[in-house]
Amino acid sequence: MHIQPRWWVGLGVYLAYLGWVFAAWTYLGIDYASLGAQANLLRGVIVPLGIAAMALCAFNALAGWWPQATREPPLRRPLYLAAVLLPMLGFIGMNLYSTVWAAIGMEHVLVLAAAMLLVGFCEEMVHRGILLVGLRHSLRSEAWVWFWSSTLFGLLHATNAFFGLGAAALVQVALAFCAGTGLYLVRRLTGNLWVAMALHALWDFSSIAHGLAKGPQSLGALVFLGGTYVASIAVVVLVLRRGPAAAPAGTT
Repeated sequence: MHIQPRWWVGLGVYLAYLGWVFAAWTYLGIDYASLGAQANLLRGVIVPLGIAAMALCAFNALAGWWPQATREPPLRRPLYLAAVLLPMLGFIGMNLYSTVWAAIGMEHVLVLAAAMLLVGFCEEMVHRGILLVGLRHSLRSEAWVWFWSSTLFGLLHATNAFFGLGAAALVQVALAFCAGTGLYLVRRLTGNLWVAMALHALWDFSSIAHGLAKGPQSLGALVFLGGTYVASIAVVVLVLRRGPAAAPAGTT
């Protein structure tokens, strides 16, 4: 590794990413409520996050962090993994099934898919990749690694208050903390950041697509949504209490 992992290095990448997106959205006048519009996806997500993705790849290459940022020895607890994955996949599946795709249009769907792939890559690489590596090499307790990586993921969403979400952003911060906990568990239980990236992208894609079609949220989707948050917190407690301490990410 060319740059020694430290918590402040990961935090620096986090702050740079947050600042870049905040500046881009401010300059472009992005409104959170209309983020799913095709034009806003192109200029407010694909362009700035495409640049961010290249910067994150360059950082990993220069720092030599690719292996540690993307993989670790999996914690083989299939029941724990199922408890987290099933409600996540249930929520995604219910959204995809109930979305009226004809009301969106194929071109819009493809733009949305590309945008959410970038969101999944960038946000996971920052929080469950680079930041996690820095924290694990600086903190002795894996509980603190989970807490701070998930807390910073939640706080990333607080900036939405400045783009039209207002006080509701505080609720989003809490929910994002729970969702981030689930994605932390996916990485740790599978040993693979790419799985967390794919789930993150699918979650956002299904949620925004369903919202664009303006269909009513099904009771099943809400049950799976709540189940994801509850299961994530319950399982992380079990993993941190019963599981072995995580090795620094990328080690074997």
